[in-house]
Amino acid sequence: MAARAAPPRSNAPRQRGAVLIVSLLMLLVLTLLGMTALQTARLDEQMTGNARDRLLALQAAEAALREAEAELESLTDLGAFATVAGFYAPDDVPPAPYAADTWTDAKSRAASALGGTASTPRYYIQLLGTDTAGGRLNLQGYGKTSMGGGVHASFLITARGTGGSDIAQVVLRSHYGRVF
Repeated sequence: MAARAAPPRSNAPRQRGAVLIVSLLMLLVLTLLGMTALQTARLDEQMTGNARDRLLALQAAEAALREAEAELESLTDLGAFATVAGFYAPDDVPPAPYAADTWTDAKSRAASALGGTASTPRYYIQLLGTDTAGGRLNLQGYGKTSMGGGVHASFLITARGTGGSDIAQVVLRSHYGRVF
């Protein structure tokens, strides 16, 4: 009877799937790192978009301020402050700058549209007062020097601009003086 040869024995211990478990754990760690990187990139993109909206709203509000100043320079007298919407006399109570109904046609004036904004920039102007006696223009403590003859008027301009959405809003105020 012929003897059967026994299969050769391996010196290596039997594998029990340890490599598979380690590689699955590494794959899980890499997936978590990838998801965290995607979330960070998305957050960065949102912050950049919000910063852009804010800067666009600031530019729109500044453009409205400049347009209001140009309108004041074109006035020949102060009679408009008793009758025109968006112009407030010294005795009038101007609207609250952060109230939504302030920025309607009845209470403010539209400035030129700025591309990319959600709504047209708007402004209103309050006449703070006039001075003819001393020839001094005083903007709440500023400007204590003489400015020559004529009627000196001081104004408070309030402007509002929006960004790419109405969520981003900037309200600016500026004191402006003029001799008539």
